[in-house]
Amino acid sequence: MKFHLISLGCSKNTADSEALANRFGSKGWTWTDRPAQADLLLINTCGFIKDAKEESLRTIMKALEAKKDNPSQKTVVFGCLVKRYHREIEEGIPEIDFLYEFLNEDQIENLTNLRPAGKPNEPIDHSKSWRFFTPSHIGILKIAEGCSNKCAYCAIPSIRGPFFSRSEDQILADAQRLADSGAIELSVVAQDITRYGTDRSGKCELPQLIKKLSRISGFRWIRLHYMHPRGLTPELIDSLFKIEKVLPYFDIPFQHASDRMMRLMNRHTSPDHIIKLIRHIRRNYRKAAIRTTFIVGFPGENDEEFQELLDFIELFPIDRVGAFTYSTEEGTPASLIIPKVPQPVKQTRLDQLMTLQQLIIEERNKKLINKNVDLIIDRIEDNAALARTIWDSYEVDNLTTIENPSRKLQPGDIVKARIIYADAYDFKAVLR
Repeated sequence: MKFHLISLGCSKNTADSEALANRFGSKGWTWTDRPAQADLLLINTCGFIKDAKEESLRTIMKALEAKKDNPSQKTVVFGCLVKRYHREIEEGIPEIDFLYEFLNEDQIENLTNLRPAGKPNEPIDHSKSWRFFTPSHIGILKIAEGCSNKCAYCAIPSIRGPFFSRSEDQILADAQRLADSGAIELSVVAQDITRYGTDRSGKCELPQLIKKLSRISGFRWIRLHYMHPRGLTPELIDSLFKIEKVLPYFDIPFQHASDRMMRLMNRHTSPDHIIKLIRHIRRNYRKAAIRTTFIVGFPGENDEEFQELLDFIELFPIDRVGAFTYSTEEGTPASLIIPKVPQPVKQTRLDQLMTLQQLIIEERNKKLINKNVDLIIDRIEDNAALARTIWDSYEVDNLTTIENPSRKLQPGDIVKARIIYADAYDFKAVLR
């Protein structure tokens, strides 16, 4: 029996999809890269913002259209989009064979046991670990579910529920499996990793967890994602980033730099606190990169507040920035805030911000020319190796190209190289 799983949305979804695909593999199912040939096609949807919802719906409809050439195929649709719009999808797309919100153990067991009559289970090595959504040298480890920050624009708490820390035993077991399957770089993810353990003990247990993860042989780089500034302090920063193997990569979503905007967004933080964090990082981690995200066009944002954001970026340059126009999500407090910012204005502000950021980051990147850096090789294409620095996350940040490398390289190699070219988004390097 063949299966294929399409994973949409964020890295947390990717981690869920990887675990689910492994369950099918351990039950004797065979992965196929061709969705049309699968006996069972699973789609893990995203329902976070408008663009993600539309992509999920397009993917579902495309799969159902292709099913006409393979009518025996069963389609399973689940995930965040279904959680938000279960009834609408059930009524509007009855062609879906199995529609679930988030798969529970009984549902997973029933799906993995789907087989034609008389076809027995084949003997399987249950200790084997499969990797379908990330290269074998990269592991994504989800340490918590849900979110309790309740930012005004975000639907995640209503979709995924309140923040819930996974048990340390589960996390360490998953991490060991990732290491056993070849992971060199470990990305630790959750909606807000700084809350880890607070739902159990009332205090952040993240440093203790990361120390234990760092002791797992095989991991050489540990990258921390999504540290909400609300729970981040200089003391927590120091306790985390002095742990061996933890990269100096600070992924802290600021979202804005105006105090009033932050309050409207219900971010539980302030510009003063964010500036304190930036100054601490720049002073104590001189080889660090800060990554953040900003939202432009939030309801009520005026020209002066947008200018505050631009001024902030100039005063406190950020190494990696993702920016987005505000998307109205029904059921969120922000959807009720007026006045709304017109779409053309939102787009103009986004263009302004990203143009400024491009100029800033290109100037910062060019300072690395002729500097020696560590690179992790992601893939080999033709006569070039595509790699990343310690300051660049997989499929998120900058790429470094090593053209015609002087020796044979393979994915997962960590090498020394010298930067010979830099622009806003990419580097070129030669091996040392």
